[in-house]
Amino acid sequence: MIPADPSVAMERADKARVRGEDDASIRLVEISDFQCPFCRQFYDDTYGALDSQYVLSGKIKYVWISYASPSHPLAWSATEAAFCAGAVGMFWSMHDLLFTRQDQWTGADDPYSVFVEYAIELGIELGSFEDCIRNDRMAPLQSRDYANVIQAGINSTPYFIVADSMAIRGAADIGTFQAALDSVLAPGSREAPGGPGGPDEP
Repeated sequence: MIPADPSVAMERADKARVRGEDDASIRLVEISDFQCPFCRQFYDDTYGALDSQYVLSGKIKYVWISYASPSHPLAWSATEAAFCAGAVGMFWSMHDLLFTRQDQWTGADDPYSVFVEYAIELGIELGSFEDCIRNDRMAPLQSRDYANVIQAGINSTPYFIVADSMAIRGAADIGTFQAALDSVLAPGSREAPGGPGGPDEP
């Protein structure tokens, strides 16, 4: 059940969107939008390999940051669904459903009902999930993300920050990430090349 205390729920959601070991040597930040087609392309083509090769192996910590583009009217609600799921430790499960089924909820007459169906599928207690979305429990977390992204001068998705020092824009392939991450994990460093797909401009 999602905690009734909004501050507790947001704290749990904030922690849930981080993957990897706490003592991982470097951090990879993804700035993303669930309605963005290039973010979906990255998820389909690259995310799985990146997760298995670097996150699950303990090499990096992976952080997902929301940037709900004003040009994507359903992105805010989708992010809300993911963060509400995150309050019960299921951010990444909802994240996967939102990307793999992007065509379903973006084309639905009532996307909210689709998000509820996803919550039921994941075994999330329905009453608290509906309360979380209906009362915008995660709005402060989403607004904080949005403000931080804008302040950083980033206005496109997907956008990646490697080790707090290198940027990769667009739906880059796994080779691009391997080159960037391996250069940081090994002695020395070099600038990461840009990706071939995207980015998706607001």
